[in-house]
Formats: sequence, C-alpha cells, structure tokens
Amino acid sequence: MSRCKVLRPCYKEMVETLRDGDEAACIEDASIGASTVTIFLKAIKQFCGNLTQVFNDKVTYEGRHLYEVHISEPSEEYKEEEKPIILIEAGQEAGTEPISLALYLIEQLVSCQENHEMIQKARWVILPCTNPDGQEYSRFNRLQWRKNLRPSDDNLSYGVDISRNFEGDWKSCPIVSTGFSSIYPGPAAGSENETAFVQGVLSKYRKEIKGYLSIRRDGHSISYSYGYDVAGPPATPQLEKAAAAITARVNQRAGGVHLFKNQSIFELNGKARCGHSVDYAHQLLTILYSFEMRVFLGSDSRIMAKFQNLPRGYEATLRSGYYSGIKELYNIITKENRNKSFLQTNQE
Repeated sequence: MSRCKVLRPCYKEMVETLRDGDEAACIEDASIGASTVTIFLKAIKQFCGNLTQVFNDKVTYEGRHLYEVHISEPSEEYKEEEKPIILIEAGQEAGTEPISLALYLIEQLVSCQENHEMIQKARWVILPCTNPDGQEYSRFNRLQWRKNLRPSDDNLSYGVDISRNFEGDWKSCPIVSTGFSSIYPGPAAGSENETAFVQGVLSKYRKEIKGYLSIRRDGHSISYSYGYDVAGPPATPQLEKAAAAITARVNQRAGGVHLFKNQSIFELNGKARCGHSVDYAHQLLTILYSFEMRVFLGSDSRIMAKFQNLPRGYEATLRSGYYSGIKELYNIITKENRNKSFLQTNQE
C-alpha cells in the first residue's frame, strides 16, 4: 500500500481491487518495465479519473506508447486556468531508475490525501517514460544502452541519443556522424519521435509551464543551463537560488548517503553537451525554472560500496530526498504564483 498518512479512497479501492497475491502494493517496489507503466497508468485513470488524465496518442519507432499524464484536483479557491504547470519527464537516457521515480511521484500525488494542496495549487504534467524502447532494451541486455532503437538510414546501426537531439544549440558541438556512437545525436535536431513528443508537450503549454524537470539516471545532482558552452550566459540569481534551495532540501533528507550538488550542465559534464532539453526549454521557450536532475548514483554507488557499506534502504532514502527536492520546486513556483496574483489583484 502506498506510504501515505491518509490514503485517498479511489487509490485504496484501486489497490484492493487489482492487487493479486504477492504483487507489490507500492510502485517503488515493483519491477519497472513498459507493461508496468501501461498497467499502472490505466489503473490510475480508471479509479482516480477525477484527478488524472492520461494521453497516449504518440508512439515510438517500435510502437510503444509515450504517455502524458495530467494531475490536478478541482478547487473553488484555485481556478484551473490560473494554476502554474510543473512539467516533469523521465527516462530520456533509458534505464529504469528515473522512470521508477516519476511513477513514484504520480503515486504520491494521487494516492496521498495529505498532498491535496500540491494538486490544487498546481497542475502536474508528467511524462513518465520518454524512451521506452531504450528502457526495454537496456532491461534485458548487459550493455548499458542509452539511445532509442530507430535504425539508421543505411541500416548499419541503430539508435539516437535523444538527450542530445533537441532543437536550439544542436549544431554547437563537434559533429558525431556515426550511428555506432553511444552519443550519436541524430541526423537532425528533433528528428526522433521521442524528442518531438517532449518538445511538443513543452511547446503546447509553454505559457503555463513555470517549472520543467528532466529526470535522468546515474548521478546525484541538479543542473541548469547552459550545456553547450562554458562561456554561455550566466545563470540568473533567481535560477541559482532555486537550485540551491532544492539541493538543500534533498540533502536534508538524503545527505547522509551522498552529497547532492547543483551546477550548470556544462560544469556537470566537464565539456559541451549540445541538444539538451533543458537548454531547449530555458532558451527557446523561456521557462526559467528548467533543470536536469540526476538520480540514484549509478556507477558512483558501485565505487562507494568498495570503500564503505551503504546504509540499508539507501535507495528509499534517496527517493525520499528527490521527492523533497521536487516539493521544494513546487513551493518556489506556487509562492511566486501567489505573489503575482496578489500584485495583480491590488493593481486592479
């Protein structure tokens, strides 16, 4: 059962109706694959449809659905059209951990009655698995795969790194022309179904989106523009302050495991990273609070384990920390939205 103080009746009914035998009651305890995402979202839509909408009209090369989940609770106090949108997407670089965290966030927002303000004061648009082909491939192969699975035009290789395929500064890095490269950025910016899907959702709600978070695997940090050039425009004090506040919140809950950091995307990588969705959102769409969040340590955890024993349940501790960071982003955005509404009311 979802770890809530008070469980929403619709979610309780969902679990009691659908859970079979020894199946995991919490999404964070489940084995995450494409079928898990589909079944979970269908169940959420069926039992808690007053809070959620699920769209799946876009598909990958292999025909897997790209899901767009909307979560919001009607309220007389907060008009739907005036709520800020927080858009979160996960899984561009394949891997399971970011997708698991996105599903956990959906579960917390929908199942926990104590989170009612979070879905009354804001609209959440969550894209829980933006590279399902790559994620499925990586689940069943020892190779650490990060690309999608579309064959190249010459049929000699396959896969594009969609995390490097976004419009904007796509041409700013040295050309990688071989499709055999794990960081092949594609034949053109926005060439992939997955990239077009994320760009489309961002563009569709660009005026209402006040926060964008791209959750990615292997790391423990939050990063902001710019990725393509060390000499890019400096981050605004407002953006840096928000990143620092999110970092502090994560470290309050999970700092005992590993120190969560914040820096620019360029600083994180130590070199140019072009075609990044955060730069697309921040530069082209002018979404101020645009971030990349790297989660669950990845290779760092294997290195750490050689020198010290990781605490029991450290993944749950990290998950709790990341969730606290996302809540801090929500607090920053809704506080600004309240202040803006107050000023507008007084001016009128």
